[in-house]
Amino acid sequence: MALVPTLTLTDTTTFSDEISFSVTDSLTTAAPSQSLTKVAIAASGGSATTLVAAGSANQYVFIRHTGYQSDGTSATTNQLAIELGGNTDLLRLSANEWCFFTSKSSEAVEALSSSSQTILVEYAYWTQG
Repeated sequence: MALVPTLTLTDTTTFSDEISFSVTDSLTTAAPSQSLTKVAIAASGGSATTLVAAGSANQYVFIRHTGYQSDGTSATTNQLAIELGGNTDLLRLSANEWCFFTSKSSEAVEALSSSSQTILVEYAYWTQG
């Protein structure tokens, strides 16, 4: 199985020179994998939600902060904390931001809201083949 991610970045205002580039790769994948799924993430002080369990191979992980609370209609500006292996912050996503990264096989990928509101998150993962 193959996953073909493409990242395109264009910026015409930040630098004196315009930046525009695109990178594509073909990644070999194997089982297990998780199709695009929506899940409610607990508010700060609750238990982190495991999105990707530790396993025997690295995983390609996609996570998107939908900008909504768990009801799917109420907006939230709380950041989404992405953690590796419990309590080790990897990154923070604000509303409508997303990330794609490779996680280490021995570390679970977990998520938790940074404040008092739950967050509706979309995620998917593929195991390296």
